[in-house]
Amino acid sequence: MKKVIFKCSCMLFCMLAACVSKEPTPAISLNWEMGVNGLATWEDTGYKYTFHISNKSDKQLDNKWIIYFCQGYEDGWYDIVQDENAPVKVEQFKPGFFKMYPTTAYQPVSSGDSLAIVFHSPVKIIKQCMTPEGAYWVRLDATGKESKPESLTIRYSPFIIERDATDLLYPWGDKVYDETEALALPAELSPADIIPSPKEVNYYQDGGLSFTKEVALQFDPLFANEAKILEEKLANIYGCKVSADGATVIALTSAPGGFVPKNSEHYLLDVKDGKITIAGTTPHAVFNGVQTLLALLNSSELPVTIPNMHISDYPDFSYRGQKLDVVRNFTAKDNVLRLIDLLSIYKINRFHLHMADDEGWRLEIPGLEELTAVGSKRGHTFDESECLYPIYGGGWNPNDPALSANGYFSRADFIEILQYAAKRHITVVPKFNMPGHARAAIKSMDARYNKYIKTDPAKANEYLLRDLDDKSIYVSVQGYNDNTLNAAQQSVYRFIEKVVDEVTAMYKDAGLKLELMHLGGDEIPKPNKRIEGSLGVWSASPLCNELMNQENIQGKQGLLDYFWSRTLAILEERGIQLAGWQDISTLHDKSVNPKFAGKNLLAYCWSTVPEWEEDQIPYDIANNGYPIILSNVTNFYMDLAYNVHPYESGLNWGGYVNEVTSFNLLPFRLYLSVRKDLSGKPIDIYAHEKGKTTLNDERQIIGVQGQLWTETIRNYDMIESYLFPKMLGLVERGWNAKPAWSKFDNDDEYLKAKRLYLAKISEREIPRLAKLGVNFHVAQPGIKIINGELYANCVLPQAAIYYTTDGSEPTTQSTRWTKPVECDAKQVKAKAFYEGKESVTTILSD
Repeated sequence: MKKVIFKCSCMLFCMLAACVSKEPTPAISLNWEMGVNGLATWEDTGYKYTFHISNKSDKQLDNKWIIYFCQGYEDGWYDIVQDENAPVKVEQFKPGFFKMYPTTAYQPVSSGDSLAIVFHSPVKIIKQCMTPEGAYWVRLDATGKESKPESLTIRYSPFIIERDATDLLYPWGDKVYDETEALALPAELSPADIIPSPKEVNYYQDGGLSFTKEVALQFDPLFANEAKILEEKLANIYGCKVSADGATVIALTSAPGGFVPKNSEHYLLDVKDGKITIAGTTPHAVFNGVQTLLALLNSSELPVTIPNMHISDYPDFSYRGQKLDVVRNFTAKDNVLRLIDLLSIYKINRFHLHMADDEGWRLEIPGLEELTAVGSKRGHTFDESECLYPIYGGGWNPNDPALSANGYFSRADFIEILQYAAKRHITVVPKFNMPGHARAAIKSMDARYNKYIKTDPAKANEYLLRDLDDKSIYVSVQGYNDNTLNAAQQSVYRFIEKVVDEVTAMYKDAGLKLELMHLGGDEIPKPNKRIEGSLGVWSASPLCNELMNQENIQGKQGLLDYFWSRTLAILEERGIQLAGWQDISTLHDKSVNPKFAGKNLLAYCWSTVPEWEEDQIPYDIANNGYPIILSNVTNFYMDLAYNVHPYESGLNWGGYVNEVTSFNLLPFRLYLSVRKDLSGKPIDIYAHEKGKTTLNDERQIIGVQGQLWTETIRNYDMIESYLFPKMLGLVERGWNAKPAWSKFDNDDEYLKAKRLYLAKISEREIPRLAKLGVNFHVAQPGIKIINGELYANCVLPQAAIYYTTDGSEPTTQSTRWTKPVECDAKQVKAKAFYEGKESVTTILSD
């Protein structure tokens, strides 16, 4: 679930401007400049920014034009403040979507001249990825009719960052250096120090196996799928050849008699007498053993020696999930398959695929073609009858497949995804948001209504999702006033049945059974005091009022309970468990709703920010009869930026998440999972834990899940850099829910475990990911002046550190740091480079 959303671009802005080949060169250019980031007076409201429009043509720029662009926003709709005599008006046209157009004070801009447009907004921009993007413009004829849009590239003046000694979060060079140095104590790795950590490893006294490229693979018929995947991995990564007489013998077999597994994923891996044996009672168990073997090889050049050892290993949680949002920005099928494969090597076994929200519908539903004909595209539109309006990355062309705004999975695509995941023992959990966050579906069914209302009224109304006479005034957290299904509309439940039945059929055709469906349930718009007449959803719906009178339903909570009761019955009738965010199990005051306790309902709990005094909610929900999935925003929201650095892309409303933050989560000592508050101030976690709600039954926690929302993501490479390596803490905690250090009320054992974990990442996992071609994130280096000499370090010791002292950006052509050097520069900049990837720039200033 999302508390706030920023519509923004990240990282490679100029490359991401919406462009279509064969477009004419625009007659204007656009430059954006950040001004004062915080103003005190009423006249200078909020934050000051400037657009510079330059006339590149040989003619005057008259007043017959409009420029559209997207930009991030926080906490819903907001107004732009400008001087009353401003020559160009800037206004929010739709949530996250803006336009600029000349006013009566506008004077034509001569060829070669520029015009500065100054405006203020309440949105503070601390990251490059929160700047305007996706701009395009249209010319107007004498009647005001718009021409075909033309894309505009926005150029950006660089951020100017002044050091603030009170800022506990900003990663200045000396701060990063000290934090890195604190982790620099050696952590000696054993051969089986992999992620996730095996439960039990015993090394035989001596000897080992030389793993060569000539492999003999033996397997029981039950494990044919696992053998095929292993053979493909060995061939593709190591160039291995499998034959009957290979020197390296691997056997996939059933567990020996007398073996009592801890659960169905428990495997045994034995390296002894020149043979590798992987055993289990289920194919999933053997698959886990296969992944451990591949991790032991660590993408090294063969031959490599594996010591004789015995591993007995199993996960603590049966649900270890990662969510991908393909709505805000779409990810094509082939990249989804690649991601599933990467998740499988870390033994993730649930892939939560978020396919419907306010900004898009991404799955073909036979019989409801409008869902993808309209809801899967964003572009320039006046009425959203053919596509949704632009947002996030922007762009005007709804038919341009290169834009991440456009795209969907066909029925065949989705079946292929299901089957590909199943072979890797990953269950796909489909997600369709309702009753809130449903704007794409609503607009699509509006288009269906308009298409049929004159010829077939019954068909037009069959799946309508709103009360046409509803006069309710509301605004969602993201600023929408038309994004919630009507709880009293009978066609809404026909729609739900239709979608559920079609998705169920896809699972059946994939040879699978749909057992769990996530329907969101979060952020139902409430009354808003800032908006006149805003009483929240359903407050002025005749259909809702009629239903409430007929059924004696009390208030909006009663209507919401009615909605979930109907929806739960639809799913239960089909043998499907209903899942949703924690909101489906709580009331508006965030206390637990007793109505659905003990029902077939799974709650994903995300709200764990200590300052909000909501970090007790997960345990409260579990203690009141709901099974839960821990989805902590503070630990597992992978779309939150690695840190506050302006060029580290990602959101920051719930803090910052990196590979250590995810490692810190403790499912059964939840209040120890967040070690700093949102300002960066350390939390006394052991004092914070005292007096908090305790968990009554550990079995109520079914598992953990990471979330990757894609408001700030524009391509698949960014997905990988957001996930790796920060996802590895999720991997570790899903497998080992009770690390040894969680038993202590001090940090001594925690620091040892953290050093070992980071050593695994830097020495084992990053090189392995590099071999696999993964676009992992490279941490920035630390730099510090000590006794007149420049010192540098990095949590990735293999990285090369380059620096400058003249204010320029470091490149691989700059000076490489290898040892302390004399330095009296007023400013030093440094970057870390590894395997063709680079970090953001670290700055050290006086």
